[in-house]
Amino acid sequence: MKKNVDYSSLRGFNYSLQWEGEAYDHEIIERDMTYAERLHLNSARVFISYDIYREEPGAFLTHLKDFVQTAWKHGISSNPIMFTGFRFHPDKKCSYEPDEYGLRPLSPAVEDRSAWVYAEKYIDDLIRTIGDEPGLLFWDIANEPGYTDNFVTWYDEEPSYVQDYQLPPRHMEILRERQEKTWELVRHLCRYVKEKDPVHDIGVGNIFIWETEPSQTAELVDVLIFHDYSATRKRVVDSLEMAKVLSEKYGKPVVDNEMCCLCRANPYDMAIELHDRYHTGWYLFELMIGSKMWNRVHGVVYPDGTVRDPSIVAAISGFFRNRTETAIRPDVDQEDYVTRADILAERTLLRVRQSNMESDHKRDVADVLECCEFIANLLEGGEYVPMCYPPTAKIEAYRRRTDLDVEEAADYLVELLDTLKKATHFISRAYEGHRV
Repeated sequence: MKKNVDYSSLRGFNYSLQWEGEAYDHEIIERDMTYAERLHLNSARVFISYDIYREEPGAFLTHLKDFVQTAWKHGISSNPIMFTGFRFHPDKKCSYEPDEYGLRPLSPAVEDRSAWVYAEKYIDDLIRTIGDEPGLLFWDIANEPGYTDNFVTWYDEEPSYVQDYQLPPRHMEILRERQEKTWELVRHLCRYVKEKDPVHDIGVGNIFIWETEPSQTAELVDVLIFHDYSATRKRVVDSLEMAKVLSEKYGKPVVDNEMCCLCRANPYDMAIELHDRYHTGWYLFELMIGSKMWNRVHGVVYPDGTVRDPSIVAAISGFFRNRTETAIRPDVDQEDYVTRADILAERTLLRVRQSNMESDHKRDVADVLECCEFIANLLEGGEYVPMCYPPTAKIEAYRRRTDLDVEEAADYLVELLDTLKKATHFISRAYEGHRV
């Protein structure tokens, strides 16, 4: 019986099953899926490696099954990506060096049709291993098969704002020829998987929504997949509008299974809000902070359960920052606490100056950092400072130091107080006798 999926309800994340050279660790999977469950996420788009499969097929398949079962125990379905590149040729390796045209050469497995049987055997093993698992949601045939070194595909329908430069005409022709050879393989794999597993849907993880028709895969898949890291709300909406049109044209659901990237001006809260507005299922890139790639620009949760940005967690739960004229700016001096901070800082610094002849300043350092935290909490609570490295984090780092000089701590106190006064337009104390 065909598995029915409500793609509009997908709230997923990208996740790497196992990096090459790393051992599979069930306890880490258990930990990470617990975080995903707490976030009320419901699906994992899983990167798996043919290279690891080729080296240790038995262990690889065992680990894949363990992942799917562990994730499902936490209410997380799995969307495995069958191919992330086509490196299944038995004798020849891929070259990543640009050729005389400045283009990456095709994988030998793409051009040598006799090697496709190795991809088919791999697919057979995947289906045999997890095809009956209730946690298996659908198959992603390939991750970004239209990829080029500049994250750009060169189709006539491509929006002008991603055309960073133009290749010479002959280079364009060669690139398109190579892409078509790749898509020929992808279309073959689509047909093969559909024949071997009629129960589960398939899709192809296109780089952009406008690849859908040039790749000629729309007729072969069950769900139209695209990736979108657009840099402004208008551009995200443009992609979602195109996805909506294609969904209606082909009568198939759409899913964005890669989005959110800080270094591409595609913040999590913006992307999630707009996809929710269009009732389009999504997969964040990615769940964990600290993976070997992209840890500075992707991820929601650190291994210890802390988060980089609470607004991401809020967005996953459907709460977004008010960016309209109804937004109310905070005023942390409404009860004269900036005045209190000013008085406390003055008294603390005066005490430090009066005790500067003493050899042990541990108490002075502790008092200065306590005053720093008082001011830092006002700054952070009012969102007057960047939170990529919040003042309270620096204060905690100071407290862990055993060699902290009281003057260094005092300098930071003055810096924080100055920032607070500027942010709140503070001019002078409300009254001298205010009790701190």
